[in-house]
Amino acid sequence: MVLDYTTRVHKINNGQRKSKLVNDVSNYIYHHLSEPIKTSEIAKNLYMGRSYLSTKFKNETGKKLIDYILECKINEAQYLLKFSDKSVAKISDYLGFVNQSHFTRTFQKFTGQTPNQYRLNN
Repeated sequence: MVLDYTTRVHKINNGQRKSKLVNDVSNYIYHHLSEPIKTSEIAKNLYMGRSYLSTKFKNETGKKLIDYILECKINEAQYLLKFSDKSVAKISDYLGFVNQSHFTRTFQKFTGQTPNQYRLNN
């Protein structure tokens, strides 16, 4: 778990300073990981328009905001699959996915493996 934690911190820091916008978006996502997250809600929380936020985020990070949200959720899912005995269904529900099927497809898109395969390999 310590190795996983240090890897996560390194990925977050990645030798670069994040802008205030990226930090604010990241904080919002991590505080709401267990909910369905909408870009409009992040924008509302940061007092800006959804399209402006999405464009500015993409310009600063090179990633679409929705992809970043899903990436954060999948990173958390990977952690839970490695270090907990929660079922895939419970992890899917905890992370705010509509259903387990959507979670599995998204997980596979980001990792190349199903959640069950990932758990077996890690």
